[in-house]
Amino acid sequence: MTQQTRPQFRLDHVMIRVRDLDRALGFYRDILGMKVVRQVEYEGGRFTNSFLAFDGQQDQTALELTWNWDRDMPYESGDAWGHLALVVPNLVGAMDYLAACDVRIKTPPRQMAHGSRMIGFVLDADDHLVELVEPLTGA
Repeated sequence: MTQQTRPQFRLDHVMIRVRDLDRALGFYRDILGMKVVRQVEYEGGRFTNSFLAFDGQQDQTALELTWNWDRDMPYESGDAWGHLALVVPNLVGAMDYLAACDVRIKTPPRQMAHGSRMIGFVLDADDHLVELVEPLTGA
């Protein structure tokens, strides 16, 4: 281990590839309420990067949606991919809202198998797994 002072690291963004940018924005922007804080089209590379964040978090961690214009086939998630996780104050209410928006529910609200926290899972427009949890208590 080095004796140098560790720089201050901060998670900037997480990127996922999407097949249909409009459908992805329909989920993250229109249903979840994230704001597009930056969107850049790269004509030479034939892709668009859209960065989204929740209100008050524009200078914190963002979600980057990358849309490759010429991609027709679905993406493979791979064994290393897990899920995105969002904190909500009322898990059951949030899941009811998402179901009313025709979001696909993967796992209804339930207690973790090996813990006490309530969790639920939904699928976004590209079948990426999105976990919903209530804030930790007593942590």
